[in-house]
Amino acid sequence: MPTTAGEVLTNYLAQQLAELRHQEPLVRQEEPDSVHQMRMCARRLRSVLATGKKLLDAGTVTDVRAELRWLSEVLGSARDPEVIHDRLRELLAGEPDALVFGPAAQRIDDELDSTSAAGRLAVLEALDGDRYATLVSRLEELVAAPPLTAKAAGDARKAMRKLVSRETKRVRRRVRALQEQHGGSSPAASSGSPPDGTARDAGLHEVRKAAKRLRYAAEAAEPVAGKKVARMAKRAHELQQILGLHQDSVVARHLLADLGGRAFRGGESGFTYGRLHAREEARADRAEAKFRKAWKKFPRS
Repeated sequence: MPTTAGEVLTNYLAQQLAELRHQEPLVRQEEPDSVHQMRMCARRLRSVLATGKKLLDAGTVTDVRAELRWLSEVLGSARDPEVIHDRLRELLAGEPDALVFGPAAQRIDDELDSTSAAGRLAVLEALDGDRYATLVSRLEELVAAPPLTAKAAGDARKAMRKLVSRETKRVRRRVRALQEQHGGSSPAASSGSPPDGTARDAGLHEVRKAAKRLRYAAEAAEPVAGKKVARMAKRAHELQQILGLHQDSVVARHLLADLGGRAFRGGESGFTYGRLHAREEARADRAEAKFRKAWKKFPRS
């Protein structure tokens, strides 16, 4: 059992680095879900390096975090189109044949298949490149000889619970900003005039990112911080998942609007894209309602 905060942090980083290395050949072999799993490792590493920044030398960690962000974005270029494609396929499967006008289904397939293929190529090029090799080498050095500060020598339980508390406050600040933005007491309340949908979407996305960071901090702290922190990780994960579905809807609607515009300019019917867009709006509303319900259950301390 680790006794210092530095040991807890280093152990978690070592676990995530090992999993990152485990997923790399699976990504190369195009194993199902491998890109997603590798991306999650990169995100966990980057997030916990941010959460534990006072335990580590900032000069060493800042550059590594920037490179982990790059890797996550590259992996996302292959993963995200697949998620949206699955989502739109599901919606299309529920549409009556009489309401699918023109080549909408084919246009969606072509667009997302092309984007996914380009993303997969970008991932393979990245994994074969010097930049990725250097990143892995730096992570290995960081785990083998972590640049710990004096604060890292603190009691593991106390220090890690403090880190989780700080990330919990970050989530609450993001929700409070969302409330203030729309002038209401609930995370999505409005002041009587219709809220700016783009601003609301961005605010919910910020809550999601904060919940994700809290989840990873709680996961890292869980071995020494007890059941209360484990429950916090579970609640944060719930918020992240709900708001992830909302963000997927935002991305899908942007694509549908773009495809609809292209169809109009090309003399094709945009009707089906409009129907799917409306159904995605309804999905986003349901996700937001689920978020409000989940937020009521979120621990107050």
